[in-house]
Amino acid sequence: MLRKNNMLREAIKYGVAIILLCCFFYGCSLSKNSLSDKVAYLGPPGSFTHLAAGKKFPAELLVFENSIEDCFISVHSGKIKKAVVPLRNSIGGIVVPTQKALKEFTDIKIEDSLELPISQNLMVIPGTNDIKKIYSHPQALRQSRRFIDSLYPTVPRIEYSSTSAAAKWVSEHPEEKGAAIANTEAAKLYKLKIIYTNIQEDKNNRTQFIIISSKK
Repeated sequence: MLRKNNMLREAIKYGVAIILLCCFFYGCSLSKNSLSDKVAYLGPPGSFTHLAAGKKFPAELLVFENSIEDCFISVHSGKIKKAVVPLRNSIGGIVVPTQKALKEFTDIKIEDSLELPISQNLMVIPGTNDIKKIYSHPQALRQSRRFIDSLYPTVPRIEYSSTSAAAKWVSEHPEEKGAAIANTEAAKLYKLKIIYTNIQEDKNNRTQFIIISSKK
């Protein structure tokens, strides 16, 4: 009986050792596979592209990139499986970085698309009264041009990689007395106060987003 118990213990030890060795040798590849299943979007969190990606994929699969080009590079390299990027807006027209990337990365295809209504809002750090600069994505600035021209004609407009990146920057630099144009989700995430809503020229403003993946 004692001999059987000793043999059982040895078998368990051997089995555990095998499992540990497998984890050691294959752990990196498992992690890589897990990462490759992710879906990138133009971030940071709170961007319109983030909202669009959330309509198609579970939140746990989403990872953000800092630029549209980075989204394409991640798909091209195999780092991630798919990406969601903006293609065209009903007011601002074609999104130029996406258009350029589609021409450059010939191994990438458009797998699917979706449209979202776009509502632009002007937001500041609570207590900000005298706005010195307005930050946002070029498309958002273009969509809100009439509003800015009428209320803030002399305030400089600073382009950012995304609306949420602009909101994040404004929230982190109170000394700049900046305002961001972004969506309500970005205002919540970065604790900004919305002072004007629906400032886009067309109340039926919409953006088409595409889901890209590798042709391989």
